[in-house]
Amino acid sequence: MRVDSPAVTAQAEANRAGGAWGADLPLNEEQARERLLAAAEACYAERGPTRTRMSDIAARAGVNRSTVYYYFQNKEAVLVASFIRTLAGIFVSVEPCWHTDEPFLDRLVAACLAGNEAARTSPTARLLIRNDEALHTYHATQASDVWRTELAKALGRRIADAAERGEVRDDIAPETLARWVTRINFSLMSEPASAEDGGEEGILRHLLAASLAPRR
Repeated sequence: MRVDSPAVTAQAEANRAGGAWGADLPLNEEQARERLLAAAEACYAERGPTRTRMSDIAARAGVNRSTVYYYFQNKEAVLVASFIRTLAGIFVSVEPCWHTDEPFLDRLVAACLAGNEAARTSPTARLLIRNDEALHTYHATQASDVWRTELAKALGRRIADAAERGEVRDDIAPETLARWVTRINFSLMSEPASAEDGGEEGILRHLLAASLAPRR
């Protein structure tokens, strides 16, 4: 007797309840999540992240609201997933910044500068970090275990390796330092530094890099 996976069973139940996805069923859970995130981002463009409801996402995707809840616990979970998906592309774009012979903190500053510029040119990132949405996005991501895991993979391990080489302070956990990096860059993405503060590079070098430098 064939035993369907929970995802297949849930999808079948959704189809019986209201014809979810129409005639174009997703091939797997990953594709289903991608479609829901695309629908969410379209709603964000129309209403803004804060005003977007789960029912709006369901209507845009052509599914029942229960289908959205199957994949995402609430609208904050959708927002975090959308933000992480957007940042994944940005992390890829700045990867060359890490592969140079410069000291670690110089590479970090270069990656931050390139990443912030990429975020400002990304339509989805701009929606999530603009002044009236930035605080909501920041708090949602900081409360997410998924975000902590992604941050550890993207940055925490690099900081830990740098600490072992003596290039970064080792009296504070790498995970904490990674959060410092994202907190400062989140602020800079939503509100660029002024010339009086030395511009964005000045903030990154004299505040962020100095904070992570080894203690003497």
